[in-house]
Amino acid sequence: MPGDVGTQNLPILTKKSVIKTGALLVVSLGLYWFSEDFSPATIFEPQSLGWVLWVSYAKDLIQPFGFYFFLCLFERWLKPWPLRALAAFLIPTLMEFGQVFWTVLIYRQQLLYMGNFDPLDIAAYAAGVALAALVEHQVLRKTFKGW
Repeated sequence: MPGDVGTQNLPILTKKSVIKTGALLVVSLGLYWFSEDFSPATIFEPQSLGWVLWVSYAKDLIQPFGFYFFLCLFERWLKPWPLRALAAFLIPTLMEFGQVFWTVLIYRQQLLYMGNFDPLDIAAYAAGVALAALVEHQVLRKTFKGW
């Protein structure tokens, strides 16, 4: 019914918005899946420079890149892109600082290694988010009308 209060604030789904949502999901979740499941030993010799760089910093670059595009799904609430970029940078950065305080977790009388603080990880987070914002503004917005 036209006067129904429950449907007044629903967004209008258009073909363009469905395609954009699908593309954002494919990019963000695909990059996350790739960064988690890809074994660097398939292309790098173990303990080589490429292998060490992949194991140490590739996830730190790829995952914030994908997280930025995941946050683009919520641009209705996170309208300005600097806000999305800040969130995509701050969340992994705060988790990295958490490693300073929680390097070992006691779980069922076992010590579990939880990671180690590395300030270069924060630089990789910043580079990933900056690259994602650059791709969004310089490539996607110029290539696809209405992005």
